[in-house]
Amino acid sequence: RAERSPMRRTFPVLLSLFLFACGGPLKYEVASSAKAPGADAKVVADVKKDQNQTLLEVEVKNLPPPERVADGSSAFVAWYRKGSSAQWARLASLKYDKDDRKGSLKASAPETSFDLQISAEKAPDVASPSSDIVFSQRVN
Repeated sequence: RAERSPMRRTFPVLLSLFLFACGGPLKYEVASSAKAPGADAKVVADVKKDQNQTLLEVEVKNLPPPERVADGSSAFVAWYRKGSSAQWARLASLKYDKDDRKGSLKASAPETSFDLQISAEKAPDVASPSSDIVFSQRVN
């Protein structure tokens, strides 16, 4: 069998580096606000431009219970908006484990660039966000 030329050996490596550099989900490490000191969030945003949507995965650790963030709160809710002049829209409530102080969320936003925030709320199905914001991140 004939030996491969250097170009034939190098091309697959270059192709894989090109594909790695050009794609993949966006990843953010987000520190909490003063409402939940010490909490950290990892946000993975898989932008689907052809579908005009973003698949989100959020993992939070060291998150105090919602009632300790704001009196009367019982849930954490994620919100999005296209820009600062747009209204906030509800994404979903976080699954929260009080014993481990961890929260998680998998949701889809019908945008490819947007503001994301997580707030402490009195109920998981509220229509608009409170001012008790624990995380904020621009996704784009």
